[in-house]
Amino acid sequence: MKTSRLKRVRREEQKRNRDKPLTVKQWKIIAAVCGGVLMIALCFFSVDLVRAKKNNQPPIFCVPVIEYENGSEDYYGLFYKVWKDYNPFEDETRYYMGFWLLPKSVNI
Repeated sequence: MKTSRLKRVRREEQKRNRDKPLTVKQWKIIAAVCGGVLMIALCFFSVDLVRAKKNNQPPIFCVPVIEYENGSEDYYGLFYKVWKDYNPFEDETRYYMGFWLLPKSVNI
């Protein structure tokens, strides 16, 4: 009798604890983690932007995902992508940047 009542009380207490909103400290931790990830992403993006646009070099913080027959490649980074556009007729390589969901016609 006592154990069943104790189990019921524990279940009710767990249910109350689940329904509690997040505390201020928990919100600060979540905000700090999200802010840190965004700062790292911004640093990666700015370094790859300078390399791709100004220096015409491949990105550092991206992973090559798709390689085309003509030598062009698609790189994916943290919230952005880089296109390596190789023109075999002029033997010229250009890099374009954009975000994951944007088509190739929209560049930064």
